[in-house]
Amino acid sequence: MIKTITILGAGKSSYNLVSYLSKNQERIGIDIKVISNQTPKYINDFQKIDFKKIDINDNSQISKEIKSSFLVVSLLPPKLHYQIALICSDNKINMITASYLDDKIKSLDKKFKKNNCFLFMEIGLDPGIDHISAKKDIDYLNKKGEILGFESYTGGLIKKNKDNPWGYKFTWNPMNVITAGVDGAKYLDNGKIIDVPYDKVFSSVKYINFNDSDFYEGYPNRDSLKYRSIYKLENVKTLKRGTLRHPGFCKTWNILVNLGLTDDNNNIKNPKLETYFDFFNYKLNLNNQKEVEKYIKKNFLIKSDSKELKNLNWLELFSNHKLLNKSKKASHLLLQILKNKWKLKKEDIDMVVMYHSFIYKENNHFKKKESFMKIEGKNNSETAMSKTVGLPIALLIELIIKKNLEFNGVFLPFDENIYNPMLEKLKDNGITFNHRTSNIQKYP
Repeated sequence: MIKTITILGAGKSSYNLVSYLSKNQERIGIDIKVISNQTPKYINDFQKIDFKKIDINDNSQISKEIKSSFLVVSLLPPKLHYQIALICSDNKINMITASYLDDKIKSLDKKFKKNNCFLFMEIGLDPGIDHISAKKDIDYLNKKGEILGFESYTGGLIKKNKDNPWGYKFTWNPMNVITAGVDGAKYLDNGKIIDVPYDKVFSSVKYINFNDSDFYEGYPNRDSLKYRSIYKLENVKTLKRGTLRHPGFCKTWNILVNLGLTDDNNNIKNPKLETYFDFFNYKLNLNNQKEVEKYIKKNFLIKSDSKELKNLNWLELFSNHKLLNKSKKASHLLLQILKNKWKLKKEDIDMVVMYHSFIYKENNHFKKKESFMKIEGKNNSETAMSKTVGLPIALLIELIIKKNLEFNGVFLPFDENIYNPMLEKLKDNGITFNHRTSNIQKYP
């Protein structure tokens, strides 16, 4: 029997999901429906896809469109997932999303179970591939000895070039990039809980080497502590999840955060905000560029020839370029500036990098295992971000249908019957990890 898969949202992360399902729909046994409030450029590239343009905030219309679906994939903004999950659970429809599970959605577990349907969450890149790859290593290392420390970092970047010192452009929701870290971060370090406020997140940096010429900086992301029980690492001494960026990014972004330029809440009360420099200077209220530059160098401990100043100048934050949007929110004004500079061009190649580190004790010896993943995109449609977010969802759909797997309730992808076949299929599609193991003298 042919099953209908309905995809809600057709943004940057949807291309590879739609592509894989479209190319394999007869083999899997599915029909595909895509619903969005905007028509994606790629929709005519795939045959036999039913596309409908509707208001994704219209719940009655959404309910009508998905009622005959076997499964709904939500690629909508996270704030809309609860309402979609409510509609799916009420109508006995299965659902998958790449977003984080929160307590509000978790409360629907009983309703999904009662109506004999499921919701899988955290099955994209991060969260997603990070989970299934780490869980496989965790289950393996637990059999060899005792895991004492686990750290995991992921980053969506572009290949660095001389034209863009940041090494970054938008490959997913731009506003989520601007407000990243706003809730601070919490992690475990040698048995001590570290609570990092927002204004310190981007100065809490760890440097990570993939090899001698390929290195990154990682900042802590969200609350890592909740993964102690999820990963079954209750006795671990160090547990930290974070985000990877090219060197120089975090210290520069820390300046923007601490100048209030990423603020999504407070309104700007300066009516004379006309230029990029006015915006950059609005909290400092200094007289000219030289004074602002002097303040930044002194208070953020950077030098005149630093990457940080190059990054700020590249964004033209000292310039008299006119602000076209007179929004009162700092985050919206910053987005206006960044959209011009961080838009992914046709010639840009994005990349996704992931790193896991395990410290474990085996036969009274301390060892360190590191895992590295690096994926490059093809162009500004077939991006590495789209592949690593969308493909895991497509593979889970295929696995569930082809293996006739049955689930009831709300789930995360930590079962070996899920992560083992998915990692094999990801490997078949070019998403693989390299590993290295070394001995260490002591820990910590």
